[in-house]
Amino acid sequence: KERENVKEEQEQREVSLAPSLASRKEIRSFFDASEIIVELQFGEGGQDSKIFVDELFAAYLKYAQSLGLKAELLHGSEGHIIAKIMGNGAGRAFRHEPGKHCVQRIPPTETKGRKQTSMISVAVLPIPKKVEKPLMDSEVEITTTKGTGPGGQHRNKTESAVRAKHIPTGITVFIGNGRDQHSNKREAISILTARVYELRKSQAESEYGASRQAQMGGGGRSDKVRTYNFMESRVVDHRLGTKTSNVKAVMKGQFDLILKQ
Repeated sequence: KERENVKEEQEQREVSLAPSLASRKEIRSFFDASEIIVELQFGEGGQDSKIFVDELFAAYLKYAQSLGLKAELLHGSEGHIIAKIMGNGAGRAFRHEPGKHCVQRIPPTETKGRKQTSMISVAVLPIPKKVEKPLMDSEVEITTTKGTGPGGQHRNKTESAVRAKHIPTGITVFIGNGRDQHSNKREAISILTARVYELRKSQAESEYGASRQAQMGGGGRSDKVRTYNFMESRVVDHRLGTKTSNVKAVMKGQFDLILKQ
Protein backbone atom coordinates (compact mmCIF):
# COMPACT_ATOMS: atom_id res chain seq x y z
CA LYS A 1 0.00 0.00 0.00
CA GLU A 2 2.89 2.33 0.82
CA ARG A 3 4.36 1.74 -2.66
CA GLU A 4 1.02 2.64 -4.23
CA ASN A 5 0.85 5.87 -2.20
CA VAL A 6 4.39 6.81 -3.19
CA LYS A 7 3.63 6.13 -6.86
CA GLU A 8 0.44 8.17 -6.64
CA GLU A 9 2.29 11.11 -5.06
CA GLN A 10 4.93 10.99 -7.79
CA GLU A 11 2.33 10.95 -10.53
CA GLN A 12 0.85 14.11 -9.05
CA ARG A 13 4.16 15.96 -9.10
CA GLU A 14 3.96 19.05 -11.27
CA VAL A 15 7.66 19.47 -11.84
CA SER A 16 9.45 17.18 -14.24
CA LEU A 17 12.67 17.42 -16.19
CA ALA A 18 13.26 16.80 -19.85
CA PRO A 19 15.90 14.25 -20.83
CA SER A 20 19.49 15.48 -21.00
CA LEU A 21 21.51 12.49 -22.16
CA ALA A 22 19.63 11.29 -25.22
CA SER A 23 22.33 12.02 -27.75
CA ARG A 24 26.01 12.90 -28.11
CA LYS A 25 25.01 16.47 -28.82
CA GLU A 26 23.15 16.68 -25.53
CA ILE A 27 26.07 15.05 -23.69
CA ARG A 28 28.28 17.77 -25.15
CA SER A 29 25.85 20.35 -23.75
CA PHE A 30 26.65 19.01 -20.29
CA PHE A 31 30.36 19.66 -20.78
CA ASP A 32 29.71 23.20 -21.96
CA ALA A 33 26.97 24.17 -19.48
CA SER A 34 27.94 26.69 -16.82
CA GLU A 35 24.43 26.72 -15.36
CA ILE A 36 22.41 23.58 -14.63
CA ILE A 37 19.26 22.62 -12.79
CA VAL A 38 19.52 19.67 -10.39
CA GLU A 39 16.30 18.01 -9.19
CA LEU A 40 16.04 15.35 -6.49
CA GLN A 41 12.78 13.50 -5.86
CA PHE A 42 11.91 10.76 -3.38
CA GLY A 43 10.77 7.33 -4.51
CA GLU A 44 10.40 3.88 -3.02
CA GLY A 45 11.21 3.72 0.68
CA GLY A 46 8.81 6.23 2.18
CA GLN A 47 10.21 8.50 4.86
CA ASP A 48 13.82 7.35 4.53
CA SER A 49 13.71 8.12 0.82
CA LYS A 50 12.64 11.67 1.67
CA ILE A 51 15.41 11.96 4.27
CA PHE A 52 18.01 10.79 1.74
CA VAL A 53 16.91 13.49 -0.70
CA ASP A 54 18.01 16.07 1.87
CA GLU A 55 21.24 14.20 2.65
CA LEU A 56 22.29 13.76 -0.98
CA PHE A 57 21.47 17.38 -1.73
CA ALA A 58 23.66 18.45 1.19
CA ALA A 59 26.46 16.30 -0.26
CA TYR A 60 25.95 17.92 -3.68
CA LEU A 61 26.27 21.37 -2.09
CA LYS A 62 29.61 20.43 -0.52
CA TYR A 63 30.77 18.91 -3.80
CA ALA A 64 29.83 22.06 -5.70
CA GLN A 65 31.56 24.26 -3.14
CA SER A 66 34.75 22.21 -3.38
CA LEU A 67 34.80 22.91 -7.13
CA GLY A 68 34.21 26.61 -6.71
CA LEU A 69 30.64 26.38 -7.96
CA LYS A 70 27.71 28.36 -6.57
CA ALA A 71 24.36 26.82 -5.67
CA GLU A 72 20.94 28.39 -5.30
CA LEU A 73 17.91 26.60 -3.86
CA LEU A 74 14.89 27.23 -6.07
CA HIS A 75 12.34 24.89 -4.52
CA GLY A 76 12.36 22.71 -1.44
CA SER A 77 9.60 20.56 0.02
CA GLU A 78 9.57 17.21 1.79
CA GLY A 79 11.27 14.74 -0.53
CA HIS A 80 11.61 17.17 -3.44
CA ILE A 81 14.38 19.71 -4.13
CA ILE A 82 15.27 21.83 -7.15
CA ALA A 83 18.48 23.86 -7.23
CA LYS A 84 20.56 25.80 -9.72
CA ILE A 85 24.32 25.13 -9.87
CA MET A 86 26.45 27.84 -11.48
CA GLY A 87 30.08 28.16 -12.54
CA ASN A 88 32.62 26.86 -15.04
CA GLY A 89 32.40 23.08 -15.27
CA ALA A 90 29.03 22.78 -13.56
CA GLY A 91 27.65 20.52 -16.27
CA ARG A 92 30.79 18.40 -16.39
CA ALA A 93 30.75 17.93 -12.61
CA PHE A 94 27.15 16.68 -12.46
CA ARG A 95 26.87 14.84 -15.78
CA HIS A 96 26.93 11.40 -14.12
CA GLU A 97 24.22 12.13 -11.53
CA PRO A 98 20.95 11.66 -13.51
CA GLY A 99 19.12 8.45 -12.67
CA LYS A 100 17.97 6.44 -9.69
CA HIS A 101 20.09 6.37 -6.54
CA CYS A 102 19.72 3.53 -4.05
CA VAL A 103 20.45 3.80 -0.31
CA GLN A 104 20.80 0.70 1.88
CA ARG A 105 20.93 1.26 5.63
CA ILE A 106 19.14 1.26 8.95
CA PRO A 107 17.05 4.44 8.59
CA PRO A 108 17.64 7.22 11.15
CA THR A 109 13.99 6.89 12.17
CA GLU A 110 14.17 3.08 12.62
CA THR A 111 13.90 2.05 16.30
CA LYS A 112 14.17 -1.74 15.91
CA GLY A 113 17.37 -1.89 13.88
CA ARG A 114 15.75 -3.11 10.67
CA LYS A 115 17.62 -2.60 7.40
CA GLN A 116 15.89 -0.90 4.51
CA THR A 117 16.48 -0.15 0.84
CA SER A 118 15.17 3.15 -0.49
CA MET A 119 15.33 4.97 -3.83
CA ILE A 120 15.45 8.55 -5.00
CA SER A 121 15.57 9.99 -8.52
CA VAL A 122 17.96 12.68 -9.73
CA ALA A 123 17.65 14.68 -12.93
CA VAL A 124 20.08 17.25 -14.32
CA LEU A 125 19.16 19.83 -16.94
CA PRO A 126 21.69 22.19 -18.57
CA ILE A 127 20.39 25.73 -19.02
CA PRO A 128 21.19 26.85 -22.59
CA LYS A 129 22.94 30.20 -22.95
CA LYS A 130 21.04 30.91 -26.14
CA VAL A 131 17.57 29.70 -27.06
CA GLU A 132 16.75 29.78 -30.75
CA LYS A 133 13.04 30.21 -30.09
CA PRO A 134 12.24 32.09 -26.84
CA LEU A 135 8.86 31.51 -25.27
CA MET A 136 6.14 33.96 -26.24
CA ASP A 137 4.12 35.64 -23.50
CA SER A 138 0.96 34.11 -24.95
CA GLU A 139 2.44 30.62 -24.43
CA VAL A 140 3.03 31.06 -20.70
CA GLU A 141 0.45 31.10 -17.91
CA ILE A 142 1.62 32.62 -14.61
CA THR A 143 -0.19 32.11 -11.30
CA THR A 144 0.92 33.12 -7.81
CA THR A 145 0.34 31.77 -4.33
CA LYS A 146 1.83 32.09 -0.84
CA GLY A 147 5.45 31.02 -0.56
CA THR A 148 6.72 27.83 1.03
CA GLY A 149 9.61 26.98 3.31
CA PRO A 150 11.62 29.38 5.52
CA GLY A 151 11.25 33.09 5.02
CA GLY A 152 9.38 34.63 7.92
CA GLN A 153 6.21 36.67 8.01
CA HIS A 154 6.94 38.44 4.74
CA ARG A 155 6.52 35.23 2.76
CA ASN A 156 3.39 34.16 4.60
CA LYS A 157 1.66 37.48 3.92
CA THR A 158 2.53 37.83 0.23
CA GLU A 159 1.92 35.68 -2.81
CA SER A 160 5.60 35.21 -3.57
CA ALA A 161 5.45 31.66 -4.98
CA VAL A 162 5.09 31.41 -8.76
CA ARG A 163 3.77 28.63 -10.97
CA ALA A 164 4.67 28.96 -14.65
CA LYS A 165 2.93 26.75 -17.21
CA HIS A 166 3.81 26.34 -20.87
CA ILE A 167 0.33 26.08 -22.34
CA PRO A 168 1.16 24.19 -25.58
CA THR A 169 3.06 21.36 -23.82
CA GLY A 170 1.60 21.46 -20.31
CA ILE A 171 5.08 21.62 -18.72
CA THR A 172 4.78 23.28 -15.32
CA VAL A 173 7.36 24.77 -12.96
CA PHE A 174 6.67 25.81 -9.38
CA ILE A 175 9.17 27.99 -7.51
CA GLY A 176 8.34 28.96 -3.94
CA ASN A 177 11.60 29.40 -2.06
CA GLY A 178 12.65 32.84 -3.23
CA ARG A 179 11.71 35.71 -0.95
CA ASP A 180 9.99 37.85 -3.57
CA GLN A 181 7.65 37.20 -6.47
CA HIS A 182 9.86 38.92 -9.04
CA SER A 183 12.87 36.64 -8.47
CA ASN A 184 10.66 33.53 -8.31
CA LYS A 185 9.01 34.47 -11.61
CA ARG A 186 12.39 35.04 -13.26
CA GLU A 187 13.70 31.66 -12.15
CA ALA A 188 10.47 29.84 -13.05
CA ILE A 189 10.48 31.22 -16.59
CA SER A 190 14.20 30.45 -16.95
CA ILE A 191 13.68 26.81 -15.99
CA LEU A 192 10.51 26.54 -18.05
CA THR A 193 12.35 27.88 -21.11
CA ALA A 194 15.15 25.35 -20.58
CA ARG A 195 12.72 22.46 -20.28
CA VAL A 196 10.75 23.43 -23.36
CA TYR A 197 14.06 23.81 -25.21
CA GLU A 198 15.09 20.28 -24.17
CA LEU A 199 11.67 18.95 -25.13
CA ARG A 200 11.91 20.41 -28.62
CA LYS A 201 15.34 18.83 -29.08
CA SER A 202 14.20 15.43 -27.89
CA GLN A 203 11.04 15.28 -30.00
CA ALA A 204 13.09 14.34 -33.06
CA GLU A 205 14.24 11.14 -31.32
CA SER A 206 11.44 10.05 -28.98
CA GLU A 207 8.34 11.04 -27.14
CA TYR A 208 8.92 13.39 -24.19
CA GLY A 209 7.26 11.20 -21.58
CA ALA A 210 9.26 8.11 -22.53
CA SER A 211 12.54 10.03 -22.51
CA ARG A 212 11.86 11.61 -19.13
CA GLN A 213 10.98 8.18 -17.76
CA ALA A 214 14.32 6.86 -19.02
CA GLN A 215 16.18 9.45 -16.96
CA MET A 216 14.24 9.62 -13.70
CA GLY A 217 12.37 6.32 -13.76
CA GLY A 218 9.46 5.65 -11.44
CA GLY A 219 11.35 5.67 -8.17
CA GLY A 220 11.64 1.88 -8.05
CA ARG A 221 14.74 -0.28 -7.70
CA SER A 222 15.37 -1.28 -11.30
CA ASP A 223 17.99 0.47 -13.44
CA LYS A 224 19.69 2.16 -10.50
CA VAL A 225 22.82 4.15 -11.34
CA ARG A 226 24.41 4.23 -7.88
CA THR A 227 24.10 2.41 -4.54
CA TYR A 228 25.06 3.86 -1.16
CA ASN A 229 25.44 0.98 1.32
CA PHE A 230 25.94 2.44 4.79
CA MET A 231 26.19 -0.92 6.59
CA GLU A 232 29.23 -1.89 4.50
CA SER A 233 30.46 1.71 4.00
CA ARG A 234 30.42 1.16 0.24
CA VAL A 235 29.34 3.23 -2.75
CA VAL A 236 29.01 1.55 -6.14
CA ASP A 237 28.42 3.42 -9.40
CA HIS A 238 26.73 0.88 -11.67
CA ARG A 239 27.01 3.05 -14.77
CA LEU A 240 30.73 3.76 -14.44
CA GLY A 241 31.66 0.43 -12.89
CA THR A 242 33.49 2.13 -9.99
CA LYS A 243 33.26 1.79 -6.21
CA THR A 244 34.69 3.11 -2.96
CA SER A 245 34.67 1.88 0.62
CA ASN A 246 34.19 5.32 2.12
CA VAL A 247 30.51 6.21 1.99
CA LYS A 248 30.94 8.85 4.73
CA ALA A 249 33.46 10.76 2.61
CA VAL A 250 31.15 10.66 -0.42
CA MET A 251 28.29 12.01 1.69
CA LYS A 252 30.61 14.85 2.69
CA GLY A 253 30.88 15.83 -0.95
CA GLN A 254 33.93 13.84 -2.03
CA PHE A 255 32.35 12.42 -5.18
CA ASP A 256 35.74 12.22 -6.88
CA LEU A 257 36.25 8.99 -4.91
CA ILE A 258 33.61 7.36 -7.12
CA LEU A 259 33.83 9.48 -10.29
CA LYS A 260 37.60 9.53 -10.88
CA GLN A 261 39.07 6.02 -10.89
